Amino acid sequence: MDNLTHSLTGALAAKIIGHSRKLPEELKEQKKKIFWMLVLSANLPDIDVLAGFFGDSIFSTQHHRGVTHSLLFAPVFAILLAAVFYFLFKIKSFQRLWVISLIGILLHIFFDLITPFGTQLLAPFTTTRYTFDMMFIVDLFFTSMLLITLLAGKFIKQRAKLIYLSGGVAVLLYLSIEAISHQLAYNRVEDEVRRAGITPTKISALPQPLSIFRWKGLVQTDERVLQTFFSVPGDADSLTFENHSNTQNGFVEKAMQTEAAKWYMNFSRHPWIQSTQNGDSHVVEFRDLQFTVDKTILNFFGSSEQFAPFVLRFVYSLNGDLREIVFDGKSLAR
Repeated sequence: MDNLTHSLTGALAAKIIGHSRKLPEELKEQKKKIFWMLVLSANLPDIDVLAGFFGDSIFSTQHHRGVTHSLLFAPVFAILLAAVFYFLFKIKSFQRLWVISLIGILLHIFFDLITPFGTQLLAPFTTTRYTFDMMFIVDLFFTSMLLITLLAGKFIKQRAKLIYLSGGVAVLLYLSIEAISHQLAYNRVEDEVRRAGITPTKISALPQPLSIFRWKGLVQTDERVLQTFFSVPGDADSLTFENHSNTQNGFVEKAMQTEAAKWYMNFSRHPWIQSTQNGDSHVVEFRDLQFTVDKTILNFFGSSEQFAPFVLRFVYSLNGDLREIVFDGKSLAR
């Protein structure tokens, strides 16, 4: 999820907590500080982007949504921000500051968890990425709903409590619709795979931008990735899959022996491997099809070219010597 939306979720949580009758008197006098504490803590896990300054692009991708997004580390991580506010603003109850900081961090983890990229919930003990696949990484409708709620509460102060609580209910309702839509989408892909007699190693239903009812189905097998775009609820027609077959040759075998390729196959959810000759070079490309977008959306924005992040590319001479490794557009030291 983008940081603007993370900030807005923290802000709405702060407003709901600030209007609670059970809020301790000490904290009622510190509402502004609590507000900013929740906004900051709702963004704090993304401090892991600093890893990009200390390593290459693979290193930064490895550690994004890693230990700072871990449920195991969150209680410890919350101490840092609580300590800052405790010493800077002389708020007496460190325990309450810790709880508020933890709420913001857990909000961040949850709203990252519902997006497809995946979050290492149990880091540093495992690098497994968990996801509910409910919401696209940037959801303009959800962000707008949060922003409108906060603005309405600010300018209609006599109804502020009701507005913020209604906004909280609207968030839960929106997430529920997304969860139901995702389950319907997953079931439709699964049913189509069963009907076609395909033996999958993995099935995903991933949200698409600009609609909570538009989905991408991905089916992984040992030899290929099948991809389809559809809406739910949809018609009874069978889904049409695009076939993305993996190349198998000596150059691919060479690439697969590298640490970069081994990491990528663990990182990517639906890897597609292509091998092509380009002039006096041979290129092996690893691409994760979870990051492709519906062509109708590209056409809507006047683009005919598919944006492809997190591509790993190996460039070989025709006799098999490795010339360069490129990840996400950046050359890596070999």
